[in-house]
Amino acid sequence: MPAVAFDFLGTLFSFEPVIDRLDQVLFGTNEHEQCKTRPNAERFFFQWMWSSLRDYFGASQAGRYCPLLTVLSSTLPRALMIEGYPVPSKEEMEKVMQVFRQEIKPYDSALKALQLLKDNKWDIWVVTNGGYANTVSLLSKNNILDYFRKGNDGLDDEINVLSCDDLMLSKPHPKVYSELMRLNVHRTRRIENFYLIASHAWDLAGAKNVSFRTVFLTTEEKIYPTEMYDGVGPDLQGDSVLECVQSMIDFEKKKKHFLN
Repeated sequence: MPAVAFDFLGTLFSFEPVIDRLDQVLFGTNEHEQCKTRPNAERFFFQWMWSSLRDYFGASQAGRYCPLLTVLSSTLPRALMIEGYPVPSKEEMEKVMQVFRQEIKPYDSALKALQLLKDNKWDIWVVTNGGYANTVSLLSKNNILDYFRKGNDGLDDEINVLSCDDLMLSKPHPKVYSELMRLNVHRTRRIENFYLIASHAWDLAGAKNVSFRTVFLTTEEKIYPTEMYDGVGPDLQGDSVLECVQSMIDFEKKKKHFLN
């Protein structure tokens, strides 16, 4: 059967707990204020994340790879100053960064989506700009790690997680996606169609360049800017993780039915 990889941060797992912590620690000091400041915290978060991704990509392309969480921690004071907020204390910064490492959660429909993939015997992967150990820990903490074991039966020690930290190279470099395909062929001894589900167009475009089929999750970027990519968009899209997975499975079944 085919294989699918999920982007981890912002696709399989939601940033909402990080935004909540920013609101609690840096924006609102009580529940009444937090009701007013939550939209500001959300806007600030994405400005911080997107500028940090720029620096993360830049460091990788310049040949001095730096882990994404290190970039985020390093750029948080700068992002706050640019937006006119006070520089946080080390304790406040640690409270925010702790959420990335230990407290983010899967999107609500993720469990149903993973079970659907397992029922249809797909190989399931994570490919992430985050760290391997931290990603595996979060999958385990949320009781979904077994879906990412070889054969997704919980009986194999090999875990289908590829971290850019291990490659010392960030997505969307083509080597990340080609290494993912190589690993899957090595573990399964099969050459199958490979899909990527992600909420970022730059990620999907990078995967499409090495012949992945791509599925756009619209929760963050909303619109896929096809003009940037020679008019080529994703193969499929959905408004939730489950919708993305269902459309992907249906597409694969229809394709095979047509060929038969």
